[in-house]
Parts: sequence; C-alpha cells; structure tokens
Amino acid sequence: MKNKVRTLLAAAAFAVAGVAVAEAADIAAMTGHVTKLDADSSALVYYTAAPDGFHVVVTTQQGLTDQAAVERFEAVLAAGQSAAVSIPRAAGEAPALIVLSNAGDHLHIAERNAADSAR
Repeated sequence: MKNKVRTLLAAAAFAVAGVAVAEAADIAAMTGHVTKLDADSSALVYYTAAPDGFHVVVTTQQGLTDQAAVERFEAVLAAGQSAAVSIPRAAGEAPALIVLSNAGDHLHIAERNAADSAR
C-alpha cells in the first residue's frame, strides 16, 4: 500500500510539473515522461543516473478511477542497453510496447503502436 501511495504521489508530482506526452522522447534524469497507451491507460517513465547505469522506473495505470490497476517495472540499464515493457490490451489486440534505451547522457523512450507490435 505504501508503494502505491508513493507511486501515485510521484505521478501527480510529474503531472503538475508539466510532463511531456508523445510517442518518442529523450529525457534527462529525474524528468518524467507520460505515454498515453489508449483512452484509459498511460505509463509514467523516469530514471535516476547512478554509477552502475540508469535506474529506470515505469509505472502503468489501466483505468481512470482511483481503483485503477497500477503496475510498476524497474530496470538498471548500462550505457547502450535497452529494455522493453509490454502492456497487455483487450483480447485480440496487440500489446502496447515501450522500449527504453540508455543513450549515454539521456534515456530514449520509444512507444510502438499496436500495428508495429503485431509484427
């Protein structure tokens, strides 16, 4: 419960700070980025830089109510490494896919749409 509250507070803080919403982005450490997955779902991405790489956090929300499903994904990416986060959608639909890449001085975030994900 405590982690959910922290996650929701972090999401609210980034929303108030004017987080960018787009299909691809390059962000600096401690800069939030929101990706709209569909009408009722979104993902918040941010990271901190550390000697062992970027500590990346992705929090997804599926639904618009205070009881919406919230999931959290964490990874440490060394320079040049990438990770993909796949978010399920309705039966028969391709999942949303967010690809995170450590580009050295920033994190590159790419969202692949359903048509690309199905390939």
